[in-house]
Amino acid sequence: MDLSQLTPDQLRSLKAQLDGVPSGIDGTGRSPFRPRQLHDLRLLPTKDDPRPTFFWSAESPRDGVDLSKTTPYPALMWHRESGEEITVFSAEDEAAHAGSYTTKAPQIVAKAPMDELSELLAQLPEADRALVMEAQRQERMQSLKAKLAALTPEQLEALLGRAEQPAAKKKAG
Repeated sequence: MDLSQLTPDQLRSLKAQLDGVPSGIDGTGRSPFRPRQLHDLRLLPTKDDPRPTFFWSAESPRDGVDLSKTTPYPALMWHRESGEEITVFSAEDEAAHAGSYTTKAPQIVAKAPMDELSELLAQLPEADRALVMEAQRQERMQSLKAKLAALTPEQLEALLGRAEQPAAKKKAG
């Protein structure tokens, strides 16, 4: 906008309107940030001092309890052999369980499912292992038969056609 085209009366009117903006609000109509809002983010907003709230996990709000002061109880204890976890609520309770429980968490490493299965199969005698493998093979065959029975004749022919194609693609070597 070119202000040189305005009359003096229009300029005075515009200046009066701009001067009529309440204090504390900039020309865009927004409240300015006060310096402490940028430096001390722990302070909560009040009715006279709006500000963003930031709650850091390590610091409590100014009106809240001091989170830096902690107590040792309740505490967790673990059974030395089974690894069972219990909660103790006092020093007397901890002393009563001190014989079979410890405050140090057990270092349990989870086994991979395939490793666990191979260990279980290795524990079986050879004849039982063969029976388990044959039963698993039979179960897979039954599952495959059930899925094939659910197909329409057209779907079955298309499936069998796809299954025969890779065999035909093999080169004599």
